[in-house]
Amino acid sequence: MNDLTSRQRKLIYAGCILALLIPIIYLGAPTSEDVIPGTQSTVSGGVLAQMRVKYDLGESRLGQIDPSSAAMSLVLLGLRGPAASVLHLKALDYQERKDWSKLKTTVDSIIKLQPHYIEIWKFQGWNLAFNVSREWDQVSDRFFWVKEGIKFLQLGTTRNETSTALFHNTGDFMGRKFGNSDEKKFFRKFFKNDPDTKTFDGTADPEINPNGDDNYLVAHDWFVRTNEKDLLYRIQKMTHVIARQGPARSLYDYAKARQTEGVFGGENREAWERAYKEWTDNYGNDIFLGLEDIKYKLNSTQEEIIAMAEANGVTPEQQRRVWEQNVKMVNYRFWQNLANCERNDLTVAAHKAIYNGKIAFSLGQTFNDGDKPSQAEQYFTDGINLMADLFERHPEVADHDAYIEEGLLAVMYMIKIRQNNGEAEYKEHRLIPLMLKESGRIPDAQREWVMEQRTGFDVPVSEEE
Repeated sequence: MNDLTSRQRKLIYAGCILALLIPIIYLGAPTSEDVIPGTQSTVSGGVLAQMRVKYDLGESRLGQIDPSSAAMSLVLLGLRGPAASVLHLKALDYQERKDWSKLKTTVDSIIKLQPHYIEIWKFQGWNLAFNVSREWDQVSDRFFWVKEGIKFLQLGTTRNETSTALFHNTGDFMGRKFGNSDEKKFFRKFFKNDPDTKTFDGTADPEINPNGDDNYLVAHDWFVRTNEKDLLYRIQKMTHVIARQGPARSLYDYAKARQTEGVFGGENREAWERAYKEWTDNYGNDIFLGLEDIKYKLNSTQEEIIAMAEANGVTPEQQRRVWEQNVKMVNYRFWQNLANCERNDLTVAAHKAIYNGKIAFSLGQTFNDGDKPSQAEQYFTDGINLMADLFERHPEVADHDAYIEEGLLAVMYMIKIRQNNGEAEYKEHRLIPLMLKESGRIPDAQREWVMEQRTGFDVPVSEEE
């Protein structure tokens, strides 16, 4: 080599570089998707890149990657973790100082630094929807920040398509935050008719509700996607038999919410029917793995238990034990009986009478006409008696929180009506056993009574029978 001239050495070095580039390009060339109209798209690129695509190891397969995040990684020389920690502290400081614009900007920077760190998405989505929203007085402002938290989670799902936890949290927030919070009466309306009329012209925000559906139905679709991801990737450390309840439970919540809003006719019976089928036919017939990897399904007959025991290579007693443990764990029979109970005429009549009593109370129809009881009292008397009949015929739902709360509230209203008319204390009624058994819940029922007086009730425009 020492005998070669400088020019010759340079040519040799250049040749070696070119020779080394061939395997580097062959192995490490980035992927590209070739789309030919009328044919299935194909992925081309280096061997290693295609293997990352095949086995879901590359970031390009984990969602839409923000190009700026890679550039920022280079700028920080790989110190993304410490940088993200500093930004977390800044975000909390901005939140304490109520500097919302800087908080949002800082959160955006964090996810650019660590787009695939799931805990960041989970925490900040929850923080925006539950903590930051509480700092505002106007319900419309609270609604805006709840949306920001959900939009943040939605963005997380696009960048982390294998994370079932983010899909689950998005569906959970859609249902729970909009449907169970103290502002639920307004949030559920805003979900379909956004208060930002300048931007959305009275329609729903398309980023979270593109079709203008009920929040629980949108939550149902997110839970369906969650289960699809769970089946595809199976990488989350969650108990699948519990996590996969989402679609059915969201339909239960939908039917219950419509009921509390005064919808009792055919429309809501169909909602309960749909919830029953989702729970029984879909969730109940899913195949799960129990202890010792014994496969089972919740909606099994004794014959099916014996058949699955044979397929699993275990005794029928082992199969039945695993099945019973999980049926009890998810309270499968209770929720099945609940949907079945809600479809019958007695339950509908009880709910309707109590709701009509609340409407009459809010309209001031609480004073007796001589010996004739007021309109509100007539409704509540019917509702309390029907509720007592319901508990006797369907004891399986007598311990359900919603039924207990409804019964306690009906008695609360009757007490107020009697007080308005200067009558004796309301002591003789068929829900006395409920009052005695659930005396610890009476303060909660009183709080709910006050909340209902503040928010009022909507008289349904029409009702399908």
